[in-house]
Amino acid sequence: MTNKLNPKQKLFCKLYATSNEFFGNGVKSYIKAYNPNRSKPNWYKTAKTDASRLLTNANLCSYIGELLDSSGLNDAFVDKQILFLITQYSDYNSKIKAIQEYNKIKRRITETVELKSKVILLD
Repeated sequence: MTNKLNPKQKLFCKLYATSNEFFGNGVKSYIKAYNPNRSKPNWYKTAKTDASRLLTNANLCSYIGELLDSSGLNDAFVDKQILFLITQYSDYNSKIKAIQEYNKIKRRITETVELKSKVILLD
């Protein structure tokens, strides 16, 4: 998969997925990897847009997933963390949120939305 990515894309993914300083921050990762020209007007807005675009690229998302998985941040780890929160008895707010998240993941509870509309008939 990584052979489809150029060096800047690979660096962006590594910063985004594994660097403590940049972890999960697409804009900071983009700025570090691509070093945009800061003298241009709206350079930061452009960096935000470009980072967002990169994070929707299927090849980049796949590589980010591989990096996260290899670092131990995977489904099994998250499941253990949710289990820990569900079984603890000191922070009930966290416990409730973990139970809600578990139920959502397992699709035990579905959310419904009630829509109301008015129909206006014109003569």
